[in-house]
Amino acid sequence: MPTKDNPKEEERTSEAQDARGSDMHRVLSTLEHVFSTFRNQLQNEAPKPFDGAAKIAVDEFNDIVAGLKFKSVPAALTIVARPVSLTEIELTWTDNTANADGYIVKRCEGAYCNDLDEISQLSPNVRSFRDVSLSGNTTYRYQLVTFNFRGETASNIVSVTTTANPSQT
Repeated sequence: MPTKDNPKEEERTSEAQDARGSDMHRVLSTLEHVFSTFRNQLQNEAPKPFDGAAKIAVDEFNDIVAGLKFKSVPAALTIVARPVSLTEIELTWTDNTANADGYIVKRCEGAYCNDLDEISQLSPNVRSFRDVSLSGNTTYRYQLVTFNFRGETASNIVSVTTTANPSQT
């Protein structure tokens, strides 16, 4: 176990973690290559119906490869919104799953609106969004959609009203 008194031990631990990550990358690359080759060979052969066991095996293999890549449908996130000025609202969230390929911000105007439209697409490392040029003293509703190659998941919907003095909210 690394200690503050033994920086060499901490360095060795870090190197071991890097090596494990590199090994995992090699395993994933090899599996992807094997499966690609297998897929190509199947495509080049005359069509044959899969029996039930073969289909289950292929589906399970796909799930295993996806799991090894730490990719599954993103978890639902909880967003928080706050007015920061008469014409700006800030959204924030935490995503500890690290499996998002990005985020879609949706918005509609009005306290009871339901048709949220996409207003922005964000990269996976972003954890806040500031919506600007809004109307003063107006209620907006927001939703954040997290997506990756396996699918997408919508967050809660939050309502927030722009105000002249955000500290009064």
